[in-house]
Amino acid sequence: MARSDDDARLVPWGCWDSPLAPERMAVGARRLSAPRFVGDAMVVCESRPAERGRTTLIRCERDGRRTALVPAPHDVGTRAYEYGGRAWVEHGARIVFADRGDGRLWLRREDGSIVPLSAAGPWRFAEPIVDARRDRILAVAEALEPGAPRRVAIVAVALGDGAISIVCEGADFYAAPTLDHDGATLAWVQWDHPHMPWDASALWCATLDAAGRPLAPRHVAGDASASAQQPGFARDGALLFLWERDGAWTLWRDTDRGAQPVLRDAADRSVELGAAMWNLGLRTWGLLDDDTVIAAGMHEGQSRVVRLSLRDGTLTTLATRGRTIGHLVAGEAGALVLQGWDGRGTAVTWIDRDGDTLARVDVGLSEGDDPVLPAAWWSEPEPIRFATSDGDHAHAWLYRPHAPGHRGPEHERPPLVVMAHGGPTGCAIADAHLAVQFWTTRGFAVLDVNYRGSTGFGRAYRERLRGMWGVRDVADCVAAARHVAAAGVVDPRRMIIRGGSAGGFTVLCALAFHDVFAAGASHYGVADVESLVHDTHAFESHYDRFLFGEHDDPRPLWRERSPLFAADRIAVPVIFFQGSDDPVVPAAQTEAMVEALRARGVEVEYHRYEGEGHGLRRAESIADSWARELAFHRRVLGLATAG
Repeated sequence: MARSDDDARLVPWGCWDSPLAPERMAVGARRLSAPRFVGDAMVVCESRPAERGRTTLIRCERDGRRTALVPAPHDVGTRAYEYGGRAWVEHGARIVFADRGDGRLWLRREDGSIVPLSAAGPWRFAEPIVDARRDRILAVAEALEPGAPRRVAIVAVALGDGAISIVCEGADFYAAPTLDHDGATLAWVQWDHPHMPWDASALWCATLDAAGRPLAPRHVAGDASASAQQPGFARDGALLFLWERDGAWTLWRDTDRGAQPVLRDAADRSVELGAAMWNLGLRTWGLLDDDTVIAAGMHEGQSRVVRLSLRDGTLTTLATRGRTIGHLVAGEAGALVLQGWDGRGTAVTWIDRDGDTLARVDVGLSEGDDPVLPAAWWSEPEPIRFATSDGDHAHAWLYRPHAPGHRGPEHERPPLVVMAHGGPTGCAIADAHLAVQFWTTRGFAVLDVNYRGSTGFGRAYRERLRGMWGVRDVADCVAAARHVAAAGVVDPRRMIIRGGSAGGFTVLCALAFHDVFAAGASHYGVADVESLVHDTHAFESHYDRFLFGEHDDPRPLWRERSPLFAADRIAVPVIFFQGSDDPVVPAAQTEAMVEALRARGVEVEYHRYEGEGHGLRRAESIADSWARELAFHRRVLGLATAG
């Protein structure tokens, strides 16, 4: 089973000594996001779990020098739409950023001093861009005030006095404000309830008048049958964007004859260039020059870097990257490719137009010159495709146990960890990230499942979850586990399932409605659908219509699918993790499930982290959760301790 030398030490499966201690997972949880070119360097956000989870900006030179630009207590980020997104932009030698703590925009001057730009108030900002022609910042803004209706707009913030004015208002959500090169035309994305952006986002554009107000806004593309995202202007003024009219997000051009596909070959248009827009500022393509686009492509769940010619409509693969690409920006200096979007082991690679690496910044994989996990310990993903319910097939990544100097008993098979991703329209990434290696280096096998509904496989695969959340995602996780067990890869008596948020819901449903797993771990998972619908935030407030379908009275179905009301069917141990301040899945959800199981005598552990939200950001919380989950699974599976 394990790839080891003949003289490797015989140690029970699941009990190997790993260098990836829980404290190292906290180091590995540092994350890079929102990279951009600034002059001849790159600037990128870096999260810092050791500093109470705050995020700063770092400037990275091509020779490896790094400079932190935003000191504590500032926390570069935004709570807009709760999931936030890109929260900064460069303006010459200055930087404008949003602070997650107070919601305001701040200005970092040329001398490094930081002063407030916007006044304290109800607005929280995201996706700022510079309108140099009018000396202002444009941004997506959301205002939530007690007793007042929620307000969303694209706003302008004057760089002189911080005055705020409305540019676009009326839709339920806005994203991706984008100006052409002379500041004459504004493009943006918008959508309305009950849709999510990947279901029905629409691209609009308008000429701006002398005061910067849009004149006669025009709908370009995107509706409930095929969403549009990520607008960008070529230097000749042409509006480019991603649209999934042919079943996958690919590049289109707005013309006098309407929207036209950039790619000539229909087969090339099956490569997914976009992703589900959970965070504002999503970017997966950019212009290298007037004729060339570089993009992050996804096909059957695997990433690649591709080059598109605007002149002849051809697509060339520059590199097949082992790690999934979560963000990409491009310019004359090349492209910045952000790899790994799960928050554990992110890296930015600076490549030239031919795909050759110019520079690289790793965060989460290294601490100074010391790798969090040495290369020899990494288990590599193996793609599997397996039969599932309704005559369908689904996908997963299999990681086998691997640790130098260790081997398991030949007459036994290793325990299995099944991972259910969030969203549920996220994806299991083809990336040997630390959340996987934590288990494989200890003698567990891991299955990271791309159940039906996952992105990266086109709209049709994503739509197979419509109305079937809690059924098909669960069936696919169960089928994946049974598939590898039947193949003799793992021990069918020692299979566990873990997941967070929507993945936590999948975990609890799998334990309630199937008799396959020996234990489960729910990280801030949904337990009661009706409570989620009533308590959740605006962004997901109508998501239930996709997840459970349209019904005159949906409450019976909500109850039928809710693990809370099937708690009497769960008979295996469960461990729960929850942030006290989670606005997406409130702590009351988890605590109701914990009490229901305890009342029946089911073995339960519950760990609540004060001050944490939807996911853990602080080093001490992260390390504690990994230590407790490992100890729990080893104990309930009856695994001997290492040594």
